[in-house]
Amino acid sequence: MANKSKKIGFLQRWMFIIDKINSHPYITKEELEYAVKNEMLSYDGVENVGISSRTIDRDIFEIRNSPYMDISIEYCRKRNGYYIPQNENSLSKLDRLFELSSLLSFSSLKDIVIMENRQSKGLEHRFTLISAIQKAREISLEYCKYKKDSPDNTLRRLQPYALREFKNKWYLLAVEIKADGSKSKTIKTWGLDRIKRLTITNRIFQKDDNIDLDSHFEHCFGIYADQKTNPEKVILSFSPLSGKYADSYPLHESQKILIHNDKEFRIELTIKVTPDFITELLTHSEGMRVIEPQHLKERLIEIHRKAIELNN
Repeated sequence: MANKSKKIGFLQRWMFIIDKINSHPYITKEELEYAVKNEMLSYDGVENVGISSRTIDRDIFEIRNSPYMDISIEYCRKRNGYYIPQNENSLSKLDRLFELSSLLSFSSLKDIVIMENRQSKGLEHRFTLISAIQKAREISLEYCKYKKDSPDNTLRRLQPYALREFKNKWYLLAVEIKADGSKSKTIKTWGLDRIKRLTITNRIFQKDDNIDLDSHFEHCFGIYADQKTNPEKVILSFSPLSGKYADSYPLHESQKILIHNDKEFRIELTIKVTPDFITELLTHSEGMRVIEPQHLKERLIEIHRKAIELNN
């Protein structure tokens, strides 16, 4: 129990340090130490470790050098404080990761924090894949596509680069090694729920520096990143009620509000019109209208027409 408490303690400290520095740029070490001490006192179930200047120094060093973080905490001598560069894109993901790990760590919250009972299949592969990614080791697996009832007979040989979550399902991003030894030209996506057998091999590979996963998914919704499809302007109009949901939880990071009044909520996106995006739009059908592009409007009409025929 003590070891679990210690792990929870340092995770909480890391979360508070990142949050305080991000929300209070150029915070001094003394201010940071005081703030973290006060925050830690409000959490039960965490071992009460003394928060000192040395603790803060060690935590900042470990955050900077952690392979899981990808966050740079900088110190400004002129302003005598810590700050996080504003171009850091990892913060929102880390906030969510820490939030979820914290909630799951406290048994005292089980009656007041209600988690969804259903879980995606394949989660048992996550830590094996993380190890392979960190060590740059090739993997082999049997993979079952949705269109097939059984796994492929041929083992797939992959070079894993990252894991990606989308709607509570996890996906592996990897380069495939073909039978002739050549590599796939782009990153491919593999659902963890469809992996039937997974093995880490002894083969070490050199990661391609030209593969930029952020730009790979830059204009995409979800995990479908067709590199042959160009992003385009999409304009959607929502009823006032539906617009409140679209405003509170934007469809995409490119979302721009064009009209927001008591009659209409209209947005513009720069996005690839992929199957994932179309599926998401179908969930908003009752209160949403496509203004442009025309081909997207026609696609949604066709899907609804087939649904009507199927249910008649």
